[in-house]
Amino acid sequence: MTNMFDAYDDEGNRYVVHVRRSYINTGDLSGSGRIEGLPSFHLSGGGALNRIDDQTFEIVATGKRLMVRA
Repeated sequence: MTNMFDAYDDEGNRYVVHVRRSYINTGDLSGSGRIEGLPSFHLSGGGALNRIDDQTFEIVATGKRLMVRA
C-alpha cells in the first residue's frame, strides 16, 4: 500500500513523497496472520528519505531537509 504527499525544500522546490507500508507475516501452524510493519519514505524518483518528525524529512543521498506544509 502506498500513500503520497508533497514536501518542500528551503528554496520552495516541491517533492512528491511516497509512503510504503509493508506487512509482517505472523502466521503459524494454527493459521495465517499479519501485522503492519514500519513505513518507509521515498521520493517519486526513487531516492530514500529519513523521517525526522511528522513534518520534516531528510533526503538520504544529499542530507537536504524537506518540510510538509500544513
